[in-house]
Amino acid sequence: MSYFLYVTTITFLIFQILYTFIPLFASKVKKLKPKLAEKSISVLVPAYNEELTIKNCIDAAQGIRYKNYELIIINDGSTDGTLSRLDELLDLQIYRRKADERLAYQPIKQLYRSKKHRNIYVIDKHNGGKADSLNAGIDCAHADIVITLDADSMLEVNSLKYVNQYFHDPEVVAVGGTVKIVQGAEKKNGVIFEKFTGKGIIKSQIISYIHGFYVRKLTQSAFNSIVVISGAFGAFYKDLLMEVNGFRSTVGEDIDITLKIHEYLKAKNLKKRLVYAPEAVCYTECPENIKNFYKQRIRWQKAFIDCILIYWSKLSQKFSFGVSIFFAIDGFILGTLTAFTTIFFILQTLLIGGNLLVAFLLFFMSIFVNAIQIIISLYLCKKYGSNYTWKDYIHMFIFSQLEIFTYRNILTYLTIVGTFKYFDNDEGWGYVERKGVASIS
Repeated sequence: MSYFLYVTTITFLIFQILYTFIPLFASKVKKLKPKLAEKSISVLVPAYNEELTIKNCIDAAQGIRYKNYELIIINDGSTDGTLSRLDELLDLQIYRRKADERLAYQPIKQLYRSKKHRNIYVIDKHNGGKADSLNAGIDCAHADIVITLDADSMLEVNSLKYVNQYFHDPEVVAVGGTVKIVQGAEKKNGVIFEKFTGKGIIKSQIISYIHGFYVRKLTQSAFNSIVVISGAFGAFYKDLLMEVNGFRSTVGEDIDITLKIHEYLKAKNLKKRLVYAPEAVCYTECPENIKNFYKQRIRWQKAFIDCILIYWSKLSQKFSFGVSIFFAIDGFILGTLTAFTTIFFILQTLLIGGNLLVAFLLFFMSIFVNAIQIIISLYLCKKYGSNYTWKDYIHMFIFSQLEIFTYRNILTYLTIVGTFKYFDNDEGWGYVERKGVASIS
């Protein structure tokens, strides 16, 4: 076990070096080209029991500076008043639209079009889960590019323009945007101002998202090795989604579709890229209490374990070297296995004694690496347009060091629990309660 600990520590340091220097070299802010020809875009919003949040999503969509797009909301057999709320907001009328009928999904009850906003459509279907809803949306979409968006997500006004700009690169076939936490953000005179405020669990997620996107996603994108394009804001060519048979009905549809695309590109020997677009931003409501945070992170871990079991044996043959390394070593060994070995090592040290010097060295090394990583992520956050105050940035750095003793330990616990709970075979929505109060509209 000690040997494994030393090996993983060295591997951890190698990846941290990558995550330290690569983002600094890869972080080139793209200047918006507002007159660029607009490719057609279909924004798909799967919704299950989202009567409290769907208004924010629709309001934000109405402020988007982009003409050639449609918004398709897929009501996946909601048991609350989601459909009634949509009718209230949009004034729906029955509409006939021919589906491609190339993907499998639960039957559609009815398709509607808004009388108020003619580019907004609603698909009312039988419950089948998030992946099933996305497949229905893809099948009915009329655009070249499909964007997947969570029902509690709100697009920033220039988000589609940036997505469009990235797709004008002929090598790009999929784009992942930046997801930010909406709590603490508000719009004044057309400008979104962000504040580092709220409960500790919200602050922890703000820092986690900033680090996850501006450091980890930037690095993986530089190596064309993005492991997951977030389901909260991802963009794909529709034809490509059709070629890989759409989304698989699983608890982790966003990880799965990303890996399916990588596998397809390798099989066809296509020199295409999946990239991260830091300038394309959407805001999402994060869990505000431990109960919902627990449900969300357990679902994420179960999704990752599901894909590990499916794709592990294929990595060396059917995926690029970069994808295999980031998925297997950085994701699984450092992200999951070390959670178990860390607990074992701590218990061994406390019960048997010895290894105290090693334990302290590893602890202080973790603090040092964490500090460097947070400084870089906050610098990149500022570079890509976030307007936190300097006081907020200082507060964020201090909080990030203190949370090593609190929320980071909770995440380690949830990684272990989520790994075991994967075998419960529950592949539902993993519904997390939302309040729908925070908004950028």
